[in-house]
Amino acid sequence: MKKQIDTERIINNINYKDILIILGTWYFMIAINYLTTKFNFDYLPFFNGFLHFLFITSGRFIYLALFIFYHISLYSASFKEIGLKFYKTRQQLLTAILLLSVLFVFVIVFINIPLSFQTNTGNFTPLYRIENPEILIKSFMPLLLLFVFNIIIALSELIILIVIIFELFNYKLNSYISLVLSALFYSVLMLEFLPEQIFINFITAIICIFAYIKTSGSLFISALFLAGFNALYILYIYGWSFIRF
Repeated sequence: MKKQIDTERIINNINYKDILIILGTWYFMIAINYLTTKFNFDYLPFFNGFLHFLFITSGRFIYLALFIFYHISLYSASFKEIGLKFYKTRQQLLTAILLLSVLFVFVIVFINIPLSFQTNTGNFTPLYRIENPEILIKSFMPLLLLFVFNIIIALSELIILIVIIFELFNYKLNSYISLVLSALFYSVLMLEFLPEQIFINFITAIICIFAYIKTSGSLFISALFLAGFNALYILYIYGWSFIRF
């Protein structure tokens, strides 16, 4: 795996103060988002989850804007240097559609439909239980809206995980070691430490980082995949409880 030339100037110039500012701001935002969970509307549980989701999306958008402004103003970085570029757009889009289609079929056929007809399903609390084709069709519009909002959430996570953490590891270490360490760090970034969360985060991060490498340092396909992943899990598996801070 080759190192990304576009991000090299940022990695060369970044120092520990920048890392502290980036991560400190990130965890401050997570703390604020956590406080929003205290605003409960028990008589409207669906609205309660949706409101929390909007708070998170707004916080991530602000963080993403501050991150971009910080690097552009401090290092005169371009959008291309922080991974916000298109590389073989049509090919990337087709690849993202293929990946998400496979994931969609897997989630619906092997998770949602079987669990929808069971009574004791544990953490399975989807927004839609696909018990017939009509419900599946009705879920497409909410899925599209969730996907769009999750693009912001995905970019805010990936710009730290990949452009900063992975590229810092990759600057000093072997690319494969950097890939594994960065994927493990994803759970630290999200403050999710249950075994199943670590496993899911690890696999998701591996896919996103690998896509970033294969597209010459573009976050485009990685963000689309992560946005679709989050949207599918919210809608068809865990409901609003899947939302990360």
